[in-house]
Amino acid sequence: MSKHNFEAETGRILELLTHSIYSNKEIFLRELISNAADAIDKARLKALTDSNFLGDDVDFKIVVESDESNNIITISDNGIWMIKEELISHLWTIAKSGTKEFVEKLQKAKEDSDHNLIGQFWVWFYSSFMVADKVEVFSKSPLDSKAYKWISDWKNDYTVEEFSAENLYRWTRVVLYINEANKDLVHDWKLKELIKKYSNFVWVPIMMREYDSRTEEEKQKEEKVMPFEQINETKPIWKKSKSDITPEEYKAFYQSLSFDWNDPLFTIHNNVEWMVSYKSILFAPREVNMYKNLSDPNLEYGPKLYVQNVLILENAKELMPIWLRFVAGVIETNDLPLNISREMLQDNSTLDKIKKWLTKKVISELLNTLKNNREDYVKFWSNYGKVVKEWIHYEYDLKTDIAGVSLFKWINTGELITLDEYLEKAPNSPLTPPSNQGGEDKEENKSNKTIYYIIAKSESEALASPYLAQFREKNIDVLVFTDPIDSFLVQWFTEYKDAKLVSITSNDIELEEKTEEQKKEKEEKQKNMKWLFELIKNTIWWEKIEEVVLNDNLWNSLWALKTPKNGIDPQLEKMMKAMWQDVPTQKRILELNSKNKLVESMKSEFDNDVKSSKLSDIINYAYMQAILLEWWELENPAEFVNLTNKFASEYIG
Repeated sequence: MSKHNFEAETGRILELLTHSIYSNKEIFLRELISNAADAIDKARLKALTDSNFLGDDVDFKIVVESDESNNIITISDNGIWMIKEELISHLWTIAKSGTKEFVEKLQKAKEDSDHNLIGQFWVWFYSSFMVADKVEVFSKSPLDSKAYKWISDWKNDYTVEEFSAENLYRWTRVVLYINEANKDLVHDWKLKELIKKYSNFVWVPIMMREYDSRTEEEKQKEEKVMPFEQINETKPIWKKSKSDITPEEYKAFYQSLSFDWNDPLFTIHNNVEWMVSYKSILFAPREVNMYKNLSDPNLEYGPKLYVQNVLILENAKELMPIWLRFVAGVIETNDLPLNISREMLQDNSTLDKIKKWLTKKVISELLNTLKNNREDYVKFWSNYGKVVKEWIHYEYDLKTDIAGVSLFKWINTGELITLDEYLEKAPNSPLTPPSNQGGEDKEENKSNKTIYYIIAKSESEALASPYLAQFREKNIDVLVFTDPIDSFLVQWFTEYKDAKLVSITSNDIELEEKTEEQKKEKEEKQKNMKWLFELIKNTIWWEKIEEVVLNDNLWNSLWALKTPKNGIDPQLEKMMKAMWQDVPTQKRILELNSKNKLVESMKSEFDNDVKSSKLSDIINYAYMQAILLEWWELENPAEFVNLTNKFASEYIG
């Protein structure tokens, strides 16, 4: 038996491993199985050049066993072997390089994201000590008649000694004496669960004893050694050819990932061999998944990430933008090392490239589904459209592509349509300035169409807007935006394929060219009412009203409020205030409908008595009506009620 001492700083290594590289204790089993599979792979490659290397032991396998009564977990494999010198040099790098140097190199590897260097340190093995008080490694090499056992409790030293292995030819076994804090890991069902979770697609069969379903009484009567069964699947579905996978298999795989028992909207199966190589299967849902809460973007999301058949991340949000968090799937790449942590995945160039390609692929498939399966796509959009719209905060470079797969509601028909479909049906807007002001290239001035929209809390609120009147008259439809995020969307997304997005509450919208006679008539009316308008501004309060103008396109409303040029949309203003954000006081443009009979009454009252209390009441009452039409809260509801009662009792009749 040979005994080897540790250096004083050994404890720092476990601390570094636990807090920096491994943040989840469960992965100790993943690491040990991955190493066993790697050892078997090396043995397989060795056999290609040495036909006698494997001897009679040609069936590769990894065996996991548990001893619940003694809190012991054992992992065995028949891969490449280790002789005594290799047990010392490989399993305990510290003995060779020194603890201090090891810590410095490991820390530097973490900071520099040097994943390959970390892999060289056999870090996989040290993860065992996160759950075990003692670890034993047994190894038998066909190159040596003797077998050796490596033993350590991590605290003081480790020993290497011989053990009897007469019937063994090529074999390695790792025995973990699990500590009290982690003894729940020793149960058979727990080990099988961890194998399914992290190592289900390791190419080597992973064997465990079959479950003994007999009662305790039956077990005591007759001892029975249960046979071994294979736990993992070995061949992942994403590595199979598309032609070999049935729709039922795809659906079953989707359900296993998402717990959504409906058919997916679409399936994307890719095998990319280029600058970065990866295999992937992605699914988009069609129906609402009751098992996934997508309302909170802070919750975990993203596909599973595998490296060399080993699960690295359950939710790899680094591979999917947050506005596509409803996408379920699996990504596997061999362009990353196995020993990579979540921290190291951040700002990783390989994952950045994969993420960009996956994002474009999902957008492309959304467009394809929209064109070829409209009914299901509308159902999908009704369920997940609000999530997709979050792209405005994250994905501005792809704005045209994403807007092309977005659906919006026509206010008159209630139909969901795309912006392209809107533009196909919309007439040209003769008063919209062309994109080429200089007129040098008329070919570029393809269209001067405008996409008109209104933002409201609901469709009923939008339908009550007086600004819809001229659009109805001209048979020009309007898109209605009722999702809270729509207010942010239109602030930043103002143009689509050379067509401007314009709110119908914006200032100076004219849907047809006025004749000189019409212009002159309006100017004359405006001039005649100039002093009345000044009185209205002062009565309401000049800090609230920027300007009072005439607008004969307000249907049957007396007047309405409009947003000044470059002003904040009223719905966005409401939202910002609801989130307790500081919003500067915004003056509005008050538009007066000269066709309304009450306007004539106001003008007549003004001409008779500029200080008329009746005129003041009418102005305040009408302004409060305009506020309510925008679904704003009145500052003084009691005043509105009093004025209503006053008109009913004194002014009517």
